[in-house]
Amino acid sequence: MAGTEGKGPSNSTEKKAFPENSRQPVPNASKAPGNQAEPLLPFASFGYSGKVEGGNIPAFFLKEGIQAAIFDIDGTLLDSMPFWDNLGAIYLEKCGKKPKNGLRDILFPMTIAESVHYLKTVYHLPFSEDEIRDGLSETALDFYQDEVPLKKGAGNFVRAFSKAGLPMALCTIGEASLETAALKRLGILDLFQGMFLCEDYGTTKREPDIYRICARSLSASPAHTLVVEDTLQAVSSAKKGGFPTAAVEDAASSEKRKQIFEMADYYFTDFTALYIKGKPGR
Repeated sequence: MAGTEGKGPSNSTEKKAFPENSRQPVPNASKAPGNQAEPLLPFASFGYSGKVEGGNIPAFFLKEGIQAAIFDIDGTLLDSMPFWDNLGAIYLEKCGKKPKNGLRDILFPMTIAESVHYLKTVYHLPFSEDEIRDGLSETALDFYQDEVPLKKGAGNFVRAFSKAGLPMALCTIGEASLETAALKRLGILDLFQGMFLCEDYGTTKREPDIYRICARSLSASPAHTLVVEDTLQAVSSAKKGGFPTAAVEDAASSEKRKQIFEMADYYFTDFTALYIKGKPGR
């Protein structure tokens, strides 16, 4: 089942001193003893030559000239994509039905309407299709209100960005009520100056228009507004719009990982570790 995909800079913001030892060269995976190499692919082969960790990351972005940031929600701030992969099975179990093997792969290419029809027909559910759709929505709302977690380090990261005086906006193709419920519960919703839904502006993330709208709301130019996303399509679109981009590792985008590495300017394995393209000390 296809999942739902989400004031100007403070004059008091000053570029803080960038710690000399906060940027580290990317280790060579082939030379790492005991197979203690960096995870995923060898970053250096994609032009990544440095790494910044933890609390040093906001200061690094200030040094890079970043004045504002735009964040996607599902798969970027929220670790929600595994839920969407399994929504059909979770709903069936709530209805007392045992999901068949491979249900995710069957539902993944379908629209919501097709998925609802499939579940009703194949599993002989005693509900109308509208009731099934409502049931799926209720299941999702329960998850967002009560369970969905932030990506590792995301809460501390956006709090540090806010403390540094960098205005932030949310940008999503997802369901506002779900994402608002989750971010409010997790205590970070009020750190953002707005949530911009592609649907409200008649656009998608296939084009950079929504990012330009967000940047204008933050009184920042694209060149100085960081876009943080988890999918190749979104990263590519933001780059086309002239935005610096930071990709966030997410299992749902694993098949496009190499292309994301190549496209993005920065790469988060999570929000405690940032890999950087270019020469150290640039």
